[in-house]
Amino acid sequence: MHIFFRVWRGLSKLSFLNIVLASLVIILTGTLVGHWVEPETFPSLFDSFWWTMTTLTTVGYGDFFPSSVGGRWLGIFLFLFGIGIIGALIGKLVKSVRRFNG
Repeated sequence: MHIFFRVWRGLSKLSFLNIVLASLVIILTGTLVGHWVEPETFPSLFDSFWWTMTTLTTVGYGDFFPSSVGGRWLGIFLFLFGIGIIGALIGKLVKSVRRFNG
């Protein structure tokens, strides 16, 4: 549990631009690797993008899901790292809006 607090503290110290760039890298990585590893499950890049975004935002409609070991490892990666980065991005956005509104 101590490790998660250290990681969160480190994420909170990153600049907004760095968090945006990390979010884009994770989204692009999830989209491209998902399409490459499971072309039958994700026949288009948009299908892979859709699955990546529903996984990152923890919506998980279940319309697409990986069936191979490689695809499931990608899903685990997105669960662990993507959700944290997206959470940090949303936190930074809320903080900047709150600061802007007074």
